[in-house]
Amino acid sequence: MSRQIFGLSILFGTLSFIQGIGEPTTGLVTQPIHALLKEWGCNPHEIATFVALLGMPWCLKPLCGLLSDFVPLAGYRRKSYLVLAALAASVCFLALYLLPLSVGARNLLFVALLLPAFAITVSDVVLDALLVEAGQSLSITGWLQSICCGASYFATLLTGIWGGSLTEEHQQQLAFLLCGALTATTLLIAIVYVREPRRSVRQQGMRPAATALWEAIHSPKLLAVGGFLFAWHFNPFSQSVLYLHMTEALQFSERSYGETVSVIAVGSIAACVLYGLCCRRIPMRWLVPGSIVCGIVSTLAYWPLAAGNSATSVSLLAGFSYMLASMILLDLAARACPLKAAGTVFAMFMAMCNVAAALSTWLGGYFYDIARAHWGAGIGFYCLLAASAGFTACSWLAARRLPRELLA
Repeated sequence: MSRQIFGLSILFGTLSFIQGIGEPTTGLVTQPIHALLKEWGCNPHEIATFVALLGMPWCLKPLCGLLSDFVPLAGYRRKSYLVLAALAASVCFLALYLLPLSVGARNLLFVALLLPAFAITVSDVVLDALLVEAGQSLSITGWLQSICCGASYFATLLTGIWGGSLTEEHQQQLAFLLCGALTATTLLIAIVYVREPRRSVRQQGMRPAATALWEAIHSPKLLAVGGFLFAWHFNPFSQSVLYLHMTEALQFSERSYGETVSVIAVGSIAACVLYGLCCRRIPMRWLVPGSIVCGIVSTLAYWPLAAGNSATSVSLLAGFSYMLASMILLDLAARACPLKAAGTVFAMFMAMCNVAAALSTWLGGYFYDIARAHWGAGIGFYCLLAASAGFTACSWLAARRLPRELLA
């Protein structure tokens, strides 16, 4: 491995790790948020709706990509946005730690979390753009994606342990302090290690990037990729439903549930390592069908859970199969992006994924709430798993429209 690739791997891995800790819908504060809402009397549909709305900034990623690609801030396309996002996220998390959260303060909690969610979305867009630019120039998009996802899920491994312990001990607000302290370190990394020449809007040249973006929007190739990503991510089975089913119907403790999140992360890290080693040896035409199979397996892996089977083995299989599929999809998206509008196009792809995930999370919470009221939690859980696996299988119809040049 060259020194340049090693340096890029460390940079992207560190930033992805911090982002994994701080992300409100999947990071350290996720389980404490779920527990607070449950303590305040929210039902599964209300909690799923809260999480889905909190994830809506991810649907604005194309707007963030447009700003980063076309509007330099203080002379930088990437660096300034990364610094500003890190500053906003750390300040908001520290404010949340200091705010008194009384019973029923759901609206206050949502508003206070929305800005960090948006800030981390901006940070993610900038990181993706930097990755596509560096990865395509060195033909290492798959390798860098595996580094980023592996680091992110290593963060998830830690947040599962920490989040479960903090929730079990009713120290939910301490999670906000930890997130604030960790996201503040991104400021230092961005200032010192993210190197980018200063430029003006005129120096950047709006026309080439705008032309590339216009062509991308009307490209059958990119429309096909976006359609497949949307179809694959429309899965009504969500972490919110899983959390409620495990802690209420199956009587898992908060600490035990947090440990399963860490086990999922272990499986995910193993998938990232495997993909990083093998991605350049297997053609995409085999990887795409494999992503659909892995997506189905990651959902149906939870089927034995309600029958009392080991949560550890179930979580390990689910984490490995889901992450392996996700790595394939991220690599496919990165390969399809035009370099002149990399931030915007990749953000558009991810926004399609996030819109699909948010809509399906809301639908899944609504369905599970109704199903368990009519047939009980066990039957409702099985029905949701079966329906979700069916949605993933149907994404094959969209995969058949992918262009051949991307499947080489």
